[in-house]
Amino acid sequence: MILRSLVRILAILIALCRGYVNTADINRIAKDLKITYDVVRNGVLTPYATVTYFANVTLENIGSVPIPAAGWSIYFCHHTLIQPVYYNATINQYIGGGLILSGNITLTHVKGCMFKFDPYNGDNKLFQNLPLKPGDLRNVSFLASNWAISRYDVFPNWYLSNGTHHEIIENTKSPDVTFVSPHKTFVEFMRGIPNDVMGIPPTPFERYRGYNFTDLDNIKSSILPTPLKQMIGNKTITIDKRWRIDRDRFRVLSDVAKYLQKSIKGTKIRNLKSTSNKVIQLKMEQNSTTGNPEGYTMNITANPDRVEIIGNSVGGVFNGIQSLFSLLAFGGTIPTMTITDEPRFSHRGLLLDLARNFFPKSTVIKLLEVMALFKLNKLQLNLADDEGWRLDIETLPELAKVGGRRCHDPEEKTCLFSQLGSHPNGSGLGSGYFTKTDYQDILKAAKDRNIEIIPSINIAGRARAAIIAMNEYSRRTNTTDYNLHDKHTEHVYLTDTLFDDSAINPCMPSTFKFFDTVLKEIKSYHTEAKIPLEQINIGGDDSPAASWLNSSYCKMDGFTGTDPFMRIKVNFTTQIAKIAAANGVNLSGFEEFFMAWPTTDPRGGPLVPFDVSRYPKDLEISVHTRNSQNDVFIQRATALSNNGYKVILSQSDFLSFDHAPEADPESNGDYWAIRFIDPLRVFSYLPEHRCCNLIPDEFTFGKMPFAPYGCIDDSNCLEAKQPQNVTGMQAQVWTSRVRNEEQLFGLLFPRLIVFAERAWHRAPWEASYKVRTNVNEDFPVPDLAARDADWARVASMIGHRELKRLEAYNVNPRIPPPGARNMTYKDANNTIKHVLHTDVAYPGLQPQVQGGKDQWADIKPATDITSLNMRVLNYRSRNAANNRYSKVDTYVLERPRNVLEKLVDAGLIAPPPGIDIPPGFGTTNPSTDVPPIVAV
Repeated sequence: MILRSLVRILAILIALCRGYVNTADINRIAKDLKITYDVVRNGVLTPYATVTYFANVTLENIGSVPIPAAGWSIYFCHHTLIQPVYYNATINQYIGGGLILSGNITLTHVKGCMFKFDPYNGDNKLFQNLPLKPGDLRNVSFLASNWAISRYDVFPNWYLSNGTHHEIIENTKSPDVTFVSPHKTFVEFMRGIPNDVMGIPPTPFERYRGYNFTDLDNIKSSILPTPLKQMIGNKTITIDKRWRIDRDRFRVLSDVAKYLQKSIKGTKIRNLKSTSNKVIQLKMEQNSTTGNPEGYTMNITANPDRVEIIGNSVGGVFNGIQSLFSLLAFGGTIPTMTITDEPRFSHRGLLLDLARNFFPKSTVIKLLEVMALFKLNKLQLNLADDEGWRLDIETLPELAKVGGRRCHDPEEKTCLFSQLGSHPNGSGLGSGYFTKTDYQDILKAAKDRNIEIIPSINIAGRARAAIIAMNEYSRRTNTTDYNLHDKHTEHVYLTDTLFDDSAINPCMPSTFKFFDTVLKEIKSYHTEAKIPLEQINIGGDDSPAASWLNSSYCKMDGFTGTDPFMRIKVNFTTQIAKIAAANGVNLSGFEEFFMAWPTTDPRGGPLVPFDVSRYPKDLEISVHTRNSQNDVFIQRATALSNNGYKVILSQSDFLSFDHAPEADPESNGDYWAIRFIDPLRVFSYLPEHRCCNLIPDEFTFGKMPFAPYGCIDDSNCLEAKQPQNVTGMQAQVWTSRVRNEEQLFGLLFPRLIVFAERAWHRAPWEASYKVRTNVNEDFPVPDLAARDADWARVASMIGHRELKRLEAYNVNPRIPPPGARNMTYKDANNTIKHVLHTDVAYPGLQPQVQGGKDQWADIKPATDITSLNMRVLNYRSRNAANNRYSKVDTYVLERPRNVLEKLVDAGLIAPPPGIDIPPGFGTTNPSTDVPPIVAV
């Protein structure tokens, strides 16, 4: 044993001297090296007035032998550019090819979000790296662009490499990035002090809302999304396995009848008389009350006990079935009633991004199942972007084989280079794609649930996966038939995702051949599955101007004039539209793709779309409007619809569910459009009063004093001349920071339920939001009380019913922490009592408090804490089954303090002159022996 240890130590010493690290060494170092990422301070201004944050990465040896001074590299994904001041934009690399950081580490930018740490290996002895001894640590500090205000700004799976072998550093593997230190102070979780008020995490005091939720008995006969009309009778019926299903000889209803039968166990499908008892009758006929194709009526009667669902189409019948399921959620006994219902919009969709991180067929089908519960009918699958291509195109196998895999391959011949924390060996969420069979299985599962699959292939500015894959196709075939990148022209640009080669060339004939080939093959998959391809989405993010203007192909095409970039753009969109029309497939894309902006041409502008008449007449173009952060962009939906485009409302700062649901640095979620999007914000979105949706991120876009309640002046609001062209709403979830199914569904739900309510139902209170017609008068005050009462009604249904329904599908929605407020009263004996009030975001959740010996106990809505000797309480919420919990939050039993006071106390700002800041109450650590909390 001693001899073996001596041999091992000798081998390590030899390696230290030679700077050579073998495979076994890499595996050992991956376990012994502990990474800690600390955000020291946000809001650091550089001499060039760029905003940065200060970070520190600690390298600590927790093993028993030294880590060599050389022979290894650390690869990691970083969400923003490190040391931007020293980055040479003409070569997209640091000055000198590498930058020496503290800790004697050399930094280089690899590609995209990937950076590399190397031990310094130069001749300057001042920076000479030494072995990292057991117990030692080394700090690597730097400035990085923008800010990092959330744990999830840092990506997992940092890995070691010796050039031939790669191994993930053990303590960076968690999808919850536990190697990132908690963001506890203002300078760690605020983008700027004191302006970023939205960035301050809410306390239990601020979460407390005191909503008057509807009790369980009163919501049992309610349906979500809310029906157009519902009249409840005074009798009840009980549906059980003895009931039968009659589709009234409508063959087209065969599939929905089977779907219904599977959900009500024991039922049989039969053709029966119209007066038969215990029958669910499915019919199709045009209803004079609702002409909407997806409209339906449902009559539930007693004596005979019958449920009659009559739809204007198969989709209408399916929607009626979902309303029946909603009623049956509490058991088989339901009241008699009559429902007349139809959707507000024909497009009620969700975009699921599979390119950045891939989710398997099983996850997509599970998502389809729960989307159907809430009558959502479109699922756009983002199958191709910079970071991945997720559908096998048999004609072009490299798209899936290379573009559908991420690994450590600097030459990118076998895969895309690792991005977004993907595994270096090509496994994990960064890799994967659907085969033709997988895709057709998804199509069929969607059809069974009245959902259309819309494939999305980014064909503009974020198409790197296709570009790299087609480079490899060209190498294999020795042809340039499908090249997407002009190799003969030097393009110098850097995108927001830090790529310099992600834009498709819009002037090469091979680009259009590529799109036509891919579209034809996807269409053939649909045709073979007997589910026609109705629409293809082509993304449409604007490309960097340099990637087009420097193209030799674009120059040969003669694009000149006032703004050649805009001429290239309009030609590109026209050619893509012609290909779609020639294939009999409608087109959709983001608003940027169809706007004459940005431009120096006076004919263009931020509200000027390309004239729809330039596209083929038989082609329907649907445009997804995402930008609403100022009083101009907020009106693009109206500008596009007035021009004849179909418009799908997809406002990012209301409907992007990859965003955090609250400003909590320890919770998953992005914040690129706004700091957070809570369910009430989704509920408050106004699809038909769009000039009242101006409530942007105040830190990024400033306050809007000219737009109280989100409304602008009528004189600044475009008139909606063709409102019928606004045909839908779509939420989206981008997955760059979504690393498993649990995180995905936690971000989507319950917000997607709230979205479904707004896309289906037009609430009466929406009409109270109005623009100002006279600048000499105050803005009209909307009926906020009616909105809040309606929200309490919807939240009651979510809490009492929908959360449990989701969990029955193994879909775990986010459980928000509880709210709490301590108040002082005098009782009948004039004795002062301190009472703690608690509430939850949804009824059915239960607040809990942590007592002595770390035990958790339920707490009632009002609790006498007069005799409590604790000043700090730990809170959480639990679900009804008591097997899932919210994050643990801390509540200090002291006078609530506003933002100004907190910043003064932290020494970050001086007290404003003339304002007395009272001292805060002292706090104590929780006692381990907690007296009983007695309910009031």
